[in-house]
Amino acid sequence: MSYFNYHSNVKKKINQSTTVQMILVNSYNNISPCLVIATDSGNYPIREHRWQEYFELASKINIKIKDNRNNE
Repeated sequence: MSYFNYHSNVKKKINQSTTVQMILVNSYNNISPCLVIATDSGNYPIREHRWQEYFELASKINIKIKDNRNNE
């Protein structure tokens, strides 16, 4: 059995992508609320307890996080 580090891979995809968006939504793939990381290679849902590390990453690389929770 191999170990798959989801968050490490998502952060790697963020660094390798030319287009990255981070969007807060009410629900995505049965995760509610959810931070969706949209990159060149796909969308990656993040549960609320991990948001802070992605907020810090977004701040470091100047990505504005969109909050669509009230627009749904």
